[in-house]
Amino acid sequence: MIGRSGKALIVVYIICLVVLFLMCSTDLIIREPEQKIYQISVIIEDVRGDNYGNFRKGMDQAAMEFNTDIHFITLYENLDAGQQMELMDREEQDGADALIVVPVDEEQMEEKQMTIPVILLRSGVAEAAGAENVIIDYEKMGERLAWEILEDISNETSICVLTDPVRQSAMDSMFLKGIDEVFSKEGRKVQRIARREEDGFRTVFEMTGMQMEGEIVLIAQNQDILTEAAGILADYAAAGKDVAGLYGRGTTMPILNYLDRGLITGICVTDEFSIGYYSVREAVRALEGAGSVPTVMDSYYIEKEDLRNPAFEKMLFPID
Repeated sequence: MIGRSGKALIVVYIICLVVLFLMCSTDLIIREPEQKIYQISVIIEDVRGDNYGNFRKGMDQAAMEFNTDIHFITLYENLDAGQQMELMDREEQDGADALIVVPVDEEQMEEKQMTIPVILLRSGVAEAAGAENVIIDYEKMGERLAWEILEDISNETSICVLTDPVRQSAMDSMFLKGIDEVFSKEGRKVQRIARREEDGFRTVFEMTGMQMEGEIVLIAQNQDILTEAAGILADYAAAGKDVAGLYGRGTTMPILNYLDRGLITGICVTDEFSIGYYSVREAVRALEGAGSVPTVMDSYYIEKEDLRNPAFEKMLFPID
């Protein structure tokens, strides 16, 4: 039997356990460390869901995992490098911990001095990747698209590139550079067709068949032009009577729908969800002193049948 002193010890032991439990549960002894919520500003040209849907989904996923608040800031005027620099200064002054920027002018951006981490989503070649950069090699993407087109067409097929010189970004220029290098190497002539301010490419499409003999393929400079061209082909079948194929880049829902309908022949894509995710991850790594590392993204060529491929389906249609 337990004596009176033994019972007293048991009571004291139980009381101590209860006190310790209460102290722990009320954070009197063990306090959870307060986790800083990082404020990250993202400066891009266009915040429309069409153009940045998957990109934003990737950022939202990273924001939940790395405890950050993401603020999107857009340029008032597209391709305005000076305004972009001003917005960067403003966001730093307003308390942003880090910036994620799609540079309008990469040379100016390299000279920009900031006291907070800046993650750049660059369009340069992979070999030029530097720390705190997420690299999309648009030149290599253009090369890949050109090789795929050459496999699809005959030597007699004319090649036309739909461009908008007034609104040509750095990524557009790198993409076209890759295309031109391949066609030049293979001795293929390329005609550039500039977008008209008054009616876009609509009138150009109506006249293209008159200017050239035989079949033609069209390559769009960017996803906006690709969407416009596919829309014209959808509305006016006669405009595309001599068009053997329409190619470009981009992952917006209109582009994927046109690809599924057969109005677009093939596109080059990148994993935009991962681009958004990695950019936030690298910003947090830089803020925590872990050091950011360059991230080089792959690009892929897909056609209509690839939309049902599970690997591409997951990349193109990430779940919210």
